[in-house]
Amino acid sequence: MDQIADTSQRPTEAATPVPAPRQGPAPSILIIDDSLINRKKIRGALRRLGHEADLAEDGESGLQAVRAKPYDVILLDIVMPGIDGFAVLEVLKADPALRDIPVIVISSLEDEQESVVHAIELGAEDFLPKNFDPILLRARLNASLTKKTYRDQEQEYLRRVERLTQAALVVETGRFKPETLGLEELRSHKDALGKLAAVFSGMAGEIYRRELRLRKAIHAIQGILLVIFVGVVWGATPALSRLAANAGASPLILATWVNAFAAIMYLSISAARGQLAALRWRHMGFLIIWTVIAAILQRVVMLVLAGNVEATLLALVAAFQVFIVFAISSVIRLEKANLRRLTGLMLGMIGVCVVLFDKLDLSGGPGAEWLWLGLSLVLPALYATEWVFVAARKPAELDLLPAIGLVMLMSTLVLAPSAFVFEGGLLFSNGFGETERISLLLCAVASLSIISSYKLIELAGPVFASQSAYAMTICGIGWGMLLLGETLSAAAWIAVAFIFAGFVLVSPKPDNTEIVIKRSFTD
Repeated sequence: MDQIADTSQRPTEAATPVPAPRQGPAPSILIIDDSLINRKKIRGALRRLGHEADLAEDGESGLQAVRAKPYDVILLDIVMPGIDGFAVLEVLKADPALRDIPVIVISSLEDEQESVVHAIELGAEDFLPKNFDPILLRARLNASLTKKTYRDQEQEYLRRVERLTQAALVVETGRFKPETLGLEELRSHKDALGKLAAVFSGMAGEIYRRELRLRKAIHAIQGILLVIFVGVVWGATPALSRLAANAGASPLILATWVNAFAAIMYLSISAARGQLAALRWRHMGFLIIWTVIAAILQRVVMLVLAGNVEATLLALVAAFQVFIVFAISSVIRLEKANLRRLTGLMLGMIGVCVVLFDKLDLSGGPGAEWLWLGLSLVLPALYATEWVFVAARKPAELDLLPAIGLVMLMSTLVLAPSAFVFEGGLLFSNGFGETERISLLLCAVASLSIISSYKLIELAGPVFASQSAYAMTICGIGWGMLLLGETLSAAAWIAVAFIFAGFVLVSPKPDNTEIVIKRSFTD
């Protein structure tokens, strides 16, 4: 290898002024040359120009260095053993992460013009002879660094444009949240693109907030309508159960037929929709517990109580599930407690207690009515336990319709043998009389209330869903008066207004599902 000529005594070098300090961080320079003397000479020339440089003794170590650390410019010897300068250029320009680093080729090949042409063809930025002039080195080095700076700025600008474009594509899908668009850094820039990102981000945020307000309004309306529906349907259950009991229906037989009717209805609909395949053995533990709580204990307790407690009192006692659900959900952090919800619950409970004591005969002291009333508190405890259990433990992939059908089927398989053992069969009488008609109506009402209750839990959460107990209470009072002739005093009707106020104050749980805006912004 030819050595770099010692130019330290040349007048041109002595007259070369030291350049002014660079603004910003110092450039990172790498020298790749197999000659130790040449490396030191080039580094010395760079130091006199105010720059520092790293050294690599051959092409292989040079490529390792450039992959380990980002460089602003590379000074590359052509003739080296192993991987020569041309091969290093080919590797650098083939790598997207390295191809934009300017390379100045330094060589003393006799056929210099041909080497320059070949190096430029391979992607070299410039060329210097081994016996270079420091002024020429400074000029070509500064030109390469300036090009690198412009190139970096251009790439950064294109990167920002790409980020803004990606954000626009996300918004176009209609499935986004403003904080996930990643435009905070772009908005901090004071140039035109930064202003565009700020305006775009603001508009996307306004669209999102508008859709969120609309979603909340629809969500609340859906919840309220479903609560009212559940209240109207389930509110008829105590009155119909009382009528069935008065007609002589056995609680076990009636529970068997109600659950069998629901099982047939839900499994048939699920089979028609092809949903039965979604049931898995891993769901059986959850389904068995659900069956015991809701379809067996809850159903039998309701029907037994209906034969001994007025329908209005049953509807009032059922409202206690609201407070139980709220307490359990707050303790296990299933839903967040707040003052508005607590106020609504307390107003509702005050109203329930006033109506309850208005209905009770306190003059005779404790008696059978009080005993049955105390036992009836088991019913709201079972309702509350079921609702919290379903909300907290239901597998996300489990479809409600086939799950309810299977629960009702399993409970029927338990209740039917019990009815045979304790009641001697599954028939109320020898014909289709009043008992059968009331029982059939109760089957339809119970089946509707089951699915609507669980849909309400999914939609609005167990705390708000439990507010249907207030709607059940109000509707249950109405059904009791309509079907059974039961009455309330004027004071009790004022208390009913408290129950309604409590219902209004408890809003549905926040809808945290991702918003999907069903519109195109490019039409």
